[in-house]
Amino acid sequence: MNEDYRIERLDFSKPEDMQRLVDLQNAVYKGVHIFNSDLFKFWYLDNPNGKVFSFNAIYGNVIAAHYAVIPIKMNIGDRVVNGALSMATVTHPEHRGKGLFKLLAQKTYECAKEEGCEFVVGVANANSFPGFIKHLGFYEVGQLDVLYGLRDDIKPLPGMLFSVHWNEDSLKWRINKLGQYYRRENNVYGFYPIMRFKKCPLLHTFMGIIPSGFSQSISIGKSTKILRPFNLYVGMGSNAKSIGYKTVPSFIKHSPFHLIFLDLTGGNLPIMTKDNVFFQLMDFDVA
Repeated sequence: MNEDYRIERLDFSKPEDMQRLVDLQNAVYKGVHIFNSDLFKFWYLDNPNGKVFSFNAIYGNVIAAHYAVIPIKMNIGDRVVNGALSMATVTHPEHRGKGLFKLLAQKTYECAKEEGCEFVVGVANANSFPGFIKHLGFYEVGQLDVLYGLRDDIKPLPGMLFSVHWNEDSLKWRINKLGQYYRRENNVYGFYPIMRFKKCPLLHTFMGIIPSGFSQSISIGKSTKILRPFNLYVGMGSNAKSIGYKTVPSFIKHSPFHLIFLDLTGGNLPIMTKDNVFFQLMDFDVA
């Protein structure tokens, strides 16, 4: 790797790190997303499961590349296991092709493992998927279903060995993000964007199910609409297809969503497969 780059752990005690990270994201995703320090604070610092694990490649006085995972807990059999969710990988166009993504990811995983994480789970698109598989030791669990339908009675299939573990604090943090979700019965829904600042009134996202034990303690806005929109479901291991949900046509859905998994224990965890994991949109999506 070029010696012009310094590899440093992200340090939010330094105001300049936060601003440089915002600048990088806005430069790379110009015209698509708008990033600000509040979003990074929410995902990277406010997570009740713990603060972000992240490293940057510094070129001069700017962040040339950034990688981050956030702490997550999963039910694996009868254990609640500490791990990490792959969150962000971004390299400025002027600094691509220099191996920065691989280097930053390896440093991040080493750090997460030292602090008690036993796995990294993520959802990769068509662009990032080959790098995770070929260079970082992940295996593919399968492609997430992308479906649409009207019914609300989505639930996990029986016999799921893996599922994200939500407690009351982490669930409140996740679904109260910037007031953009609402609930209907024990389900959480979001607003599907059709343009940069426009929300589609006929299609909302099915984010996930509120565990029954937390139903009374989770307080977010409730839908009062008589006409219900279609639900967009993205996930794995549910009964959605059996209750009438249909596959979104390929010409209107995004790049395939690949669920990927990395065992940091050296093989002590069971193998995650598409037949033994329940994974829903609020478990990974940052929208």
